[in-house]
Amino acid sequence: MPTLLFASGVKNYIIIICLILYNIFHIICYIPHNMPYFASAIQNAIIPYHSLSSFLQKATFNYSDLLDILIVATLIFFLFELFKSTHSMPILFGILFLAILYGLSVFFQLRLTQTIFNALFGIFVIILVIVFQKELRRFFGLIGVIGLKQRNFSPQETVLQILVKTIGQLAEHRTGALFVFPGNENLERHLDGGFLLNGKISKSLILSLFDASSPGHDGAVVIEGDQVKRFAVHLPLAKSGETARKYGTRHRAALGLSEKTDALIVVVSEEKGTITLAHNRKMTTVNSADELEKKLRKFFDKKFPQARIHSYAKSLLSYAPMAILSLTIASCLWLFITYSTSDIQRKFAVSIQFKNLAPDFVADDYNPEDIVVVLSGHESDFKPLDPQSLKASIDLSKTTTGWHTVLVKKENINHPSILSIASIEPEVIKVHIAKVQAELQVEQ
Repeated sequence: MPTLLFASGVKNYIIIICLILYNIFHIICYIPHNMPYFASAIQNAIIPYHSLSSFLQKATFNYSDLLDILIVATLIFFLFELFKSTHSMPILFGILFLAILYGLSVFFQLRLTQTIFNALFGIFVIILVIVFQKELRRFFGLIGVIGLKQRNFSPQETVLQILVKTIGQLAEHRTGALFVFPGNENLERHLDGGFLLNGKISKSLILSLFDASSPGHDGAVVIEGDQVKRFAVHLPLAKSGETARKYGTRHRAALGLSEKTDALIVVVSEEKGTITLAHNRKMTTVNSADELEKKLRKFFDKKFPQARIHSYAKSLLSYAPMAILSLTIASCLWLFITYSTSDIQRKFAVSIQFKNLAPDFVADDYNPEDIVVVLSGHESDFKPLDPQSLKASIDLSKTTTGWHTVLVKKENINHPSILSIASIEPEVIKVHIAKVQAELQVEQ
């Protein structure tokens, strides 16, 4: 098995190296064709400041945008929490740094940097999938069980004391034991074998389950609330590594389950009589019963906070920094994508209105009666637009009788400021001004 795992790992790294070399060769061949554009990128670097300022002045923000940001922020929060629990945060921050670097290259129109990132994007995704395949599997599992997570609760005070004292006695007599305390994630697909018990926790029950003469003493017991849910359960072993090689089978089983779920596993060593906790891929040795009790209380308080205001407030405050960071990143992503998204154009037939015409003059004929205006903007910018509100207002204050050629300018079109006018067709209209007859004025 170790040989197969080693061969599989070498194969993955060979694939990554080959893909990187191919993309580097592609970049080297591609750069000379783009050299004329790199110098102009430096020249245009100051332009985004003005375009972003203009964008922010006319940008709109509605409830759908807020919902969009909140959904993305929630996904980022789950991702952060997962990477935090698996001790992979430095790698995630490295990825975040590269994402910021790419965003700056787009903002400042750094074409060389963009070319390199675009060429490496495909291989970068493949590398992420290979390196973080366990984390991604667990992430999608977390998303899939939202609302269906473990309906669990922390044990009562008396039961917790029984557990601490019994685990201490097992360690004192060097009796090997394995306890699984589930968190919020479902464990069923990671557990193998065992027998359903649903027995109320007691010292005599636990001691009998781990007695050497018991057929299930080598397995683990699953503790849910005040009950022993199952016993003689087999856990997934940790993959070969420095941490796993230092321990025996029980410790490898505990570490293996902690790699895949948020459960807390307590191991009593048969050889040394020590108590070790496995949680979030980390093994911690406990030196006293008081320390074990503190660790268990901390785990239960975090996973199953009691129905008290201060407990919920404390739990929310512990997540506040990560939630704020997730919301900030989601907002920046929204701004970046909204700002960088290409504008669309739409045509509208706009009616013509005349203003400031002298009282004794009338525009009795004009051609054409409507003009076509092409507006440009983001898709969301067109949603609140009422086409009937678009008007072309022409000033005829300086006209006399007869035919006149009038230029239709962009400032003559009444339109939402968030949208820009791309074109006007036709840009010139003909208007005939006639003098109102005296008898008509008398009749009026």
